[in-house]
Amino acid sequence: MMEDQNPTFSFELDYAGEKVRCRVNMQAQSCEILFDGRFIATIALTGDATWIQESGVTLPDSIIEEIGLRVESEYL
Repeated sequence: MMEDQNPTFSFELDYAGEKVRCRVNMQAQSCEILFDGRFIATIALTGDATWIQESGVTLPDSIIEEIGLRVESEYL
């Protein structure tokens, strides 16, 4: 990985009754989320330490929270 690239990591996630490969691309103020290589959403951490969805396919709060917890365990 080149130094100027944003960090990224992947994990398996249960979504809509199926296992998907969730890839998280860290951005300056948010995280880009891909499922099986396809852009799904961007999420961000608010000032009160809550994960919210900023754009993309509407995801259940539980999925946003699960992805956010994975980000926190990986980077925070």
